[in-house]
Amino acid sequence: MTQVSFMSFQSSRGGRTGNFRKWKGLPLSLLALALLLCMGAPCAAQKTYRISYSPEAEIHVLAQQRIKDVYERAGLAVEFVPMPHKRSIHSVVDGTVDGEAGRIAGLENKYPSLHRVKVKLIDLIGAAYVMEDSPLTRYSEELLDTVRVGAIFGVQWSKNELDGHSAEIVGDYYQLFGMLVEKRVDMVLGNTLSIEAVLRKEENRRHHLRKLKPLVFCEPLYHYVNEKNAHLVPLLEKALRELWEEDRWGERFCVQDKTDSAPKN
Repeated sequence: MTQVSFMSFQSSRGGRTGNFRKWKGLPLSLLALALLLCMGAPCAAQKTYRISYSPEAEIHVLAQQRIKDVYERAGLAVEFVPMPHKRSIHSVVDGTVDGEAGRIAGLENKYPSLHRVKVKLIDLIGAAYVMEDSPLTRYSEELLDTVRVGAIFGVQWSKNELDGHSAEIVGDYYQLFGMLVEKRVDMVLGNTLSIEAVLRKEENRRHHLRKLKPLVFCEPLYHYVNEKNAHLVPLLEKALRELWEEDRWGERFCVQDKTDSAPKN
């Protein structure tokens, strides 16, 4: 009885040893699988994407908040890096940052490393302003030949509008309005968001200025990402469409976007 029990014990022990040898590799395999999974999607989801913007541009300040909404809807973390206007876009081109707040369509043709999120983010709007007592009632390009015009240095759309015409160019909107109030110019061209920001601070001037119709310029701006983040584009486009459909920001200025995939205005 004692011998049988001992042999049974050995047999049982051997079976357990064999089973252990058979399965002992399993925990290592599971560990390896867990490591692979950690290196995959979860880690990507935890990445914080760095987006450059120009704090001196009012439209970028507004675009910054919209991008935050979009990334939040897409389940992505985002942080913002303030930069001068030109450096902002070049930092995305070379991959120093992951994306840029907002630019007009077409930059992807000039810079192949840029990928455009083809649903508009915000509209860039330009208008002409005059003093309240001005005889000018509507804007037309013909006015550029007959009145004294002021504009801001570095604003591309007004530079294009003024091509072939003379104008007084200054560095900021306070100087621009100063020329208008002092009657050194008859009309000024500027981004409406920037102008309204100045008028909020200079409330006494608001009642003395008048915006002419029609608008001089209206063009949608788009979010751009570096090519290394091209996989984000479908997620961001989906998030933008949802937010527009929900009327999250409540404005539709331009007639239509530069792409059929963007919402109509």
